[in-house]
Amino acid sequence: MFAIGIDADNSYYLIAYAVVERESYVTWKWFLEFLKIDLNLNQPFSITFMTHKQNGLIEAINELWRDSEHKFCVRHMYANFKKKFKGDLIRNKVWQAAKASTKEEWKDIMEKIKVIDIKAWQWLNDKPAHQWTKSHFLIFPKCDMLLNNLWECVNGDKTVLTARCLPIYSMLEMIRVKIIERRASRRQDMGK
Repeated sequence: MFAIGIDADNSYYLIAYAVVERESYVTWKWFLEFLKIDLNLNQPFSITFMTHKQNGLIEAINELWRDSEHKFCVRHMYANFKKKFKGDLIRNKVWQAAKASTKEEWKDIMEKIKVIDIKAWQWLNDKPAHQWTKSHFLIFPKCDMLLNNLWECVNGDKTVLTARCLPIYSMLEMIRVKIIERRASRRQDMGK
């Protein structure tokens, strides 16, 4: 499990990680409780979570940070959408709706989707707009990201993929070293 944030350079910053037997409500709640304590996060309205519906994570977030902003990765949402609704025109409209910066602009694009395919429009309307379109995001957390590629930067890293095949201690040590190297490299880059 990873908790990843965004640094001042709009780059990912690995905050915490844990190894669990499997993803579930219980393991996510355990992980998030420690994250909340370690980071002294007592103002849930200032936090934005972005997920792609990992098993049990949504329920754990809702219990621990009821007032936080919770978004879904639009790329993952669209991957499910395109299984039922195909075509470049509808794809472009979905992404326009996700990137819309005002509620009026979003409504106009949604009406165009409704004309193209009413079932696609219904599918999108079943998803809470505040979880996938910029037009409905909260303004306080100052996060307008639509994709959770940050997670994939860490999870898809060659070191992490290699480490997964190792015994637990070796795996954790390899990931720890990778984090230290990345932070040192970022520090050097910022110095330039």
